[in-house]
Amino acid sequence: MSKKLVTTYSKSLFQNVNSLQLAKKSGVEVSPVTSIDMKTFLPTVYIIGEELILIRSTLMSSKKLKDFFNNPTYAEQKKLDLLFSIFPGLTVTMKSFLKILKERSHLSLLPEICDEYTSILLKFKNSTQVKLVVATALQESYGTSLLKTLKELTSSKEVILNVSYDPKLLGGLILEYNSTSIDASILREFSLFFNEV
Repeated sequence: MSKKLVTTYSKSLFQNVNSLQLAKKSGVEVSPVTSIDMKTFLPTVYIIGEELILIRSTLMSSKKLKDFFNNPTYAEQKKLDLLFSIFPGLTVTMKSFLKILKERSHLSLLPEICDEYTSILLKFKNSTQVKLVVATALQESYGTSLLKTLKELTSSKEVILNVSYDPKLLGGLILEYNSTSIDASILREFSLFFNEV
């Protein structure tokens, strides 16, 4: 049930913002309610994504905040007030979205909504987020060829690369994208070798 709600919220937020942008660009008449101040009411899908990422990282970085938002005994209004005090400069669209979540007691879903919204945004931009785990630091000269190869592998125009280091791999790399994992590490080879012996 929670996953379905998260997907619904994320898609409706993205479609709402995107359709308003398209309406403004094409010169379609927008209702007087939404045309009050198009510059503040009509943020791009990217700004909404950035705001969601900021909110998510804030909630996830503090155990107290995370527990506070996940605790159903605290009033949703207090949670909303806290968000507005931490982020006073949120766009009108984000403030409205947070109020809807408050009314439905779903503010605790914000981290998952952010993840789903980011996924939708990446598909919209034809981008792929790739996680690369290596044993040692990558040389700069590998950058161009690595990105070119990853773009071909993922069939994307853009690749967002998250690199992390794990010396336990001994060498090689682990690549993760779109629910696909490629383990080309020496540690894996040793594990396979010892399992056969």
